[in-house]
Amino acid sequence: MAAGVFFGANSIRAMSLIHPTVGEAYARISTSVGWESKKDTYFDFILAHELHGLPTGTHIISPKLSATERHSTAHRAHFVDELIKLVPGSMAEFGKRLIDLSRDENRGRTILKFADGTTAEADAVIGCDGIRSVCREFVLGKGNPLSQPTFTGKHAYRGLIPMDKAIAAIGEEKAQNRFMFIGKGGHVLTFPVANGDVMNVVAFSTTKSGVWEGEWVKRMERKDLAADFGGFGEECQKIFSLMESTDHWGIFDLSPEFPTYSSQDLRLLLLGDSAHACAPHQGAGAGQALEDAYILSHVLGECRSSSDLLAAFKGYESVRMPRAKFVQIHGRRQGELLDLQRPDIGDDLEKLKAVIDVPIREIWNCDMGAELEKALTAMKAELEKEGAEKRTVM
Repeated sequence: MAAGVFFGANSIRAMSLIHPTVGEAYARISTSVGWESKKDTYFDFILAHELHGLPTGTHIISPKLSATERHSTAHRAHFVDELIKLVPGSMAEFGKRLIDLSRDENRGRTILKFADGTTAEADAVIGCDGIRSVCREFVLGKGNPLSQPTFTGKHAYRGLIPMDKAIAAIGEEKAQNRFMFIGKGGHVLTFPVANGDVMNVVAFSTTKSGVWEGEWVKRMERKDLAADFGGFGEECQKIFSLMESTDHWGIFDLSPEFPTYSSQDLRLLLLGDSAHACAPHQGAGAGQALEDAYILSHVLGECRSSSDLLAAFKGYESVRMPRAKFVQIHGRRQGELLDLQRPDIGDDLEKLKAVIDVPIREIWNCDMGAELEKALTAMKAELEKEGAEKRTVM
């Protein structure tokens, strides 16, 4: 499990909209930045190596945040630990692996079969089983190319460094705040987690062959890190020297061209990465799952019987599919931009500065209340359509 996770302003709002206790749980373990003067800075973007006669470390841009755009980070495991406390033990079982789904129409129930031989049943199933989702194949059909994750051409080295060591290596400013080192073919981002006790590091690079071989997550090989970032400057090299027990990740996503997130026959709906996994270059993927949960919890709350579920699914999809598609498309584009590889911009720093924070601001500033109203309106229209069809048949 990747350690550091970034939550934009939209994500943080969605937590409290789902339920105040979720927002409170996040607030207990989240980290902003070490310096008060940096709280309104998105990231400090600097050159990772010499470029166009500019020396390594040259400041590129530090986009400023409005009061409604502030974001923060967390250690993923710490957040999960807090969330688990909110779920009654009788409502959760762990260590389960889904292998089959079927529908008993006579009883109006969906049957779940697990690898350990046990079964469960429900009026409907919400599949939030990640980018390697089993549920997704039941929605799109086994063998459908769209159900398979796609390698983005990027890979990343992820690690954690004790803050005292990070400060000794690169100084307080860069260790305790959010920095992005931009270079040709790769970029390195750092930010504090665990209440500032740890510096999270993610170093992204471009896979020259365009193919990822073997396991998605491997142990880091120093020779690979050196090959990818040998041209990066002294500060990046100091950071790399402190990265121990580091994982090497292939970066995968899903096609934004999904026709649907749901199976009407199985009463199955996808949520989060199972529906719309995206490249992590905007730090927006986890937030999309939270937005999903906010919209879905409220449309389900409007169901008066199990017969309303499909209309609720339609309402959910009507707002979540276009929103998630935008995030997916720009996730890949941002990776190209930060690696100075976007075809229309390349290493033109003036063009880069003009667009570097444009898509992410659209993501942060989404009006979730308005999105919910649109979903509820679509659900209502679907219920009215179903009612008219039933009256016509009768």
